[in-house]
Amino acid sequence: MEQKPIWFVAAALIFAAMIAWLVWPRDPGRTAVIGRTSAVMTRPAESIQITIASSSNKKQWLNQAVATFNEASKTDAGLQVNNKPVFVEVVLEELNPGEKDHYRSGLMVADILSGKIKPTIASPAEESWLFKLNKEWQAANMRAIATAPAPGLLRTPLVIAMWESRARALECWPDPKPQCTWDRIRALATNADGWKMFARPDWGKFKLGYGYVGESNSGTLTAAILCMRGLGKTRGLTLADVSASNGCGRMIAAVEKAKVHSGKKSSWLLDRMRTGGPEYLDAIITSEPEVIEFSKNPLGLREPMVAVYPQDGTVVSTHPFAILDGAAWVAPDQLKAAEIFKNFLLSNEQQSLLVKNGLRPANPQTPLGPPFEAAYGANPAAKLVSMEMPDVLVFDRVREVWHEVKKHAHIVIVFDKSGSMTTGDKISQAIRGSEAFVTAMDLKDWLAWLAFDDQIYARTHGLKSEIGEKLLNDIRSTTAGNGTALYDAVAAAFDLVSDSRRKLGDSVRYGIVILSDGQDTSSRKATLALLEAKLKPSEHDATGIQIHTIGIGADADDAVLKKIANLAHGKYWKVKNPADVIEVYKEIATHY
Repeated sequence: MEQKPIWFVAAALIFAAMIAWLVWPRDPGRTAVIGRTSAVMTRPAESIQITIASSSNKKQWLNQAVATFNEASKTDAGLQVNNKPVFVEVVLEELNPGEKDHYRSGLMVADILSGKIKPTIASPAEESWLFKLNKEWQAANMRAIATAPAPGLLRTPLVIAMWESRARALECWPDPKPQCTWDRIRALATNADGWKMFARPDWGKFKLGYGYVGESNSGTLTAAILCMRGLGKTRGLTLADVSASNGCGRMIAAVEKAKVHSGKKSSWLLDRMRTGGPEYLDAIITSEPEVIEFSKNPLGLREPMVAVYPQDGTVVSTHPFAILDGAAWVAPDQLKAAEIFKNFLLSNEQQSLLVKNGLRPANPQTPLGPPFEAAYGANPAAKLVSMEMPDVLVFDRVREVWHEVKKHAHIVIVFDKSGSMTTGDKISQAIRGSEAFVTAMDLKDWLAWLAFDDQIYARTHGLKSEIGEKLLNDIRSTTAGNGTALYDAVAAAFDLVSDSRRKLGDSVRYGIVILSDGQDTSSRKATLALLEAKLKPSEHDATGIQIHTIGIGADADDAVLKKIANLAHGKYWKVKNPADVIEVYKEIATHY
């Protein structure tokens, strides 16, 4: 082997040392999350730290901008305060135990108000969330939390993500015709023959999904849009306008007839559409960048997903940058640092990078290039008819009306009370979680409590408005013991919900929520194979009954619980710390 000269070896060693110095985690506590992976970013000594809570659909651009800013601030005096570098961190929400991401706008506001997070900057997707934050903060603290102007960082129109074949049938693709409207969506949603009205009876009924109103930005904006369109308005919605009995409530209720699936984030529904295809959903309401991001990976798709731009109005969210100068935790140097970071994000260089990430720059005159093109499901030339969102009180009233008229749910809560639940505080935390789930459901939802050990104990069931207190008392009085008849319990719950479906059809939504900490040891009737055959959606009923499963503790049968959830368009939630089960139950409630 040829021997390398001494200068070459020395250079290689120096280069390796430099690389190690750059990547070695000198401060393990400082972590910035990029997408869903972690990259260590070192906070310089004597730096001024600021934090930002930001809505999730701009996370890739923001993560890149934060990394660039933090590096440049080490040496660029223009990005420093009093000759000290500024260090920016993104505040993340915990979606599930161990899984973090950028915030949902509604939860961001709630967590700031509760003191759970104390960011320097808040950047929800739409300015109405900022109005709500200021209103609620002022009510409790006698002052606003953000007093300075909050400029928009970018623009994201709300769209209807739809399979291309469906969008063409509605005359919404490639170029949206004047009849591509919310009114047409309403007509399709309420038509008993579904897609037959567009000469495609083979597609069945229209199946729609959108995020949970009050937490998901897209879901909350959808409710406001439907209310306004039901009244024939694109602006000027007042408190007096919003009623369950007039055009506002009737429009929301009409479109709700087609809603099959919900969730805490529209991205979760898109992931399910990727695997479930048109049988799962025809369309969901989301933001334009979500469609672009989805379309970047066409692998396995039967047909493209495209963005539909309703020609009777939509919302173009501006993502305001609000410095929380009214919060006691924000110091004067942090206010200066936040101003510097704001100007950095609004600079020509950073704004030009928005387009590459499927985001429209703050200046509407900025030309749009790739990926704003048909290959990625976007139409940059589509006319955007912008709607003016109402003030926060009106938004709150719209949310109340939505809860009143939305498609309600029939849910069976399946609860493992076997002897293994006595380990630690499993049973206590699981009971508290079940209580939280019941509390989160609407008064018009039908609920049933089905506890099991080696037997099944079906007790209280009925509308929450009628049996809510008794149901909570039954949950609190649950005691643990004996074996685990998991398969029998799930089969019994499925039969109970199926009986409701035969009577009520698609007028309500159906689900089962299962909590267990162990393997089946005592089922007498059902086996895993028989249960799988029972739960699997039939060809003529692809949407099935949505089932969510919770595995609590290290000994939970993850494989079985995950299989049950996947069979029924639900999700498996692994809970290692019993204290986390309460938040999991609350999250599951947003799927109904």
